[in-house]
Amino acid sequence: MFIANNVDIVIPKQRYANVDLDGNIATIRNNNNAFFLTISGEKTRVCKLFFKNTLGIHNRPIETALKKKNNNTNIYSMKDNRGTHSNNYAVDESIKNGIKLFIESITKIESHYIREKSTKPQTEDQKIEVEVKVEPQETENDNDIGISSESPPRDALADDAYDIKPEAMAQDSSNDDIPLDQIADGPKKNTKLTSNGELTRRIIERPKIPMSKLQQRMRERDPSYITETNILTIVEFSYVCPFKCRHNHLLCFYCGENFSDPELLRNHTLHNHHPKKFKITEHKNMLKIDLTRIDCRLCPERITTLDDFKHHISSTHKKKYYFNNRDLLLPFRLCNNEFKCALCDLVFPYFHALNRHMNEHFSNYVCETCGLGFVDRGRFIMHQQRHEEGDFPCEVCGKVFKARYNKELHVDRVHKKRGRVYCPKCDIRLMTYPQKLKHLVEVHGEEPLSFPCNLCDKVCETRRKLTIHRRKEHLKDYRYECQCCGQKFFTRFALTNHMPTHTGERNFKCKVCEKTYPRLKTLKDHIRIHTNDRRYRCHICGQAFIQNCSLKGHMKSQHPEYS
Repeated sequence: MFIANNVDIVIPKQRYANVDLDGNIATIRNNNNAFFLTISGEKTRVCKLFFKNTLGIHNRPIETALKKKNNNTNIYSMKDNRGTHSNNYAVDESIKNGIKLFIESITKIESHYIREKSTKPQTEDQKIEVEVKVEPQETENDNDIGISSESPPRDALADDAYDIKPEAMAQDSSNDDIPLDQIADGPKKNTKLTSNGELTRRIIERPKIPMSKLQQRMRERDPSYITETNILTIVEFSYVCPFKCRHNHLLCFYCGENFSDPELLRNHTLHNHHPKKFKITEHKNMLKIDLTRIDCRLCPERITTLDDFKHHISSTHKKKYYFNNRDLLLPFRLCNNEFKCALCDLVFPYFHALNRHMNEHFSNYVCETCGLGFVDRGRFIMHQQRHEEGDFPCEVCGKVFKARYNKELHVDRVHKKRGRVYCPKCDIRLMTYPQKLKHLVEVHGEEPLSFPCNLCDKVCETRRKLTIHRRKEHLKDYRYECQCCGQKFFTRFALTNHMPTHTGERNFKCKVCEKTYPRLKTLKDHIRIHTNDRRYRCHICGQAFIQNCSLKGHMKSQHPEYS
């Protein structure tokens, strides 16, 4: 009955309906429930979780009470049918009478039944003084203050170790969490002798905390609430621009519109979207914000750093900000011509490279295998796939890979013919990184990248080729050795191509003429015979050849002066 009286049904203003395939309304949104508790004589609305925790109940009693209330059942006139069935166990009357006699035979202590008498009316904003009567304790100084030395009656069955102290009984109240400056100093200072020979003690109780403050304290125990509050404070009261990204494209956080110019993105966000409509959708990922302009929206103050804005908004405008909590913000300073890191001032040619560089500053997830750090969980999981060891066979050709990442890369490149390298200027996807560099030079007119070797005059097209050149030519790092002949190789792939020399295996078979070859490269060169792919052309006479060895033989025989 208490639950039914303190729960009201609230009909929502908008009741959305689910419509089936025939156009009929299948289900309608249910009504809401409002929960109340009576605090200081006023009916105060609380959340469902606070209502259940206060009463110490779960959802089942609430559902039962609401079901009876919705069925228009008269709860007040309902008969309690619990225990009316014939299977309940009945206690013998002689046992009941024996228990009653035993309870009545126990000697009563008067201090157990002393009631508290309030001396001041209770209010929320002022402290309450409660006068408690306490039995006098038998001490050596009782005769000095004129108190009878007779001790109060005791239970004859009680041990000496469990003697009940009148002082302990008076202190056994809810004073444990009261500040020390609000509690009485001791019985000598706050006790007084009445005409009846009884001691009285004044206990000062603290005022009750309002329900709104209690609910706020419960919310502040959730770390996600604190993080969300800090982010909302920054976005709502400053001119920072939140955004999303897809490879090298900048997207509006609110509507998802694509922008290539950061200035256009900032103007679009400022004039088309109000910051109060900002809502965090992904709590686990860090929010990307552009710090080109910070400044305060509430006053004309010019602010250049995020830390200065935090102290300004909390001290000047008294906005709540939790400084002890770590902010899940990924700072950027976006410019049209260059992408500079907002933390270390490194410059990158593309936003994708800058976004990947942020892993060095925010290592929220660290790989236990190689020690690399990553900003969000998505990047961390993608990286971990490279360390998964096992047998991962390709479902199409049956080739087995030791890592899942390599198998997926093989399926995309070989079978699906789908590239994984994105162009930073357009949406085209390329198969390899060198193809991307070639595409940028030929299509977008960019200057080709060059990586000169500091040990010789060689200039490489990619950083990977430069690393291979240094290890192979200068460091002589031939770490892969053949177990049969002892010959060393620079890469594992070169060692694998060498092994058919000893094993005699010919695992690569032509589907046209069924001729077998020990290496895949040899098979590919052979297939060009069937397709008449004459890609090697003499630059002197123009004659074309299928294989490179045929071109070299032609140069030696027909043009010896150029060979």
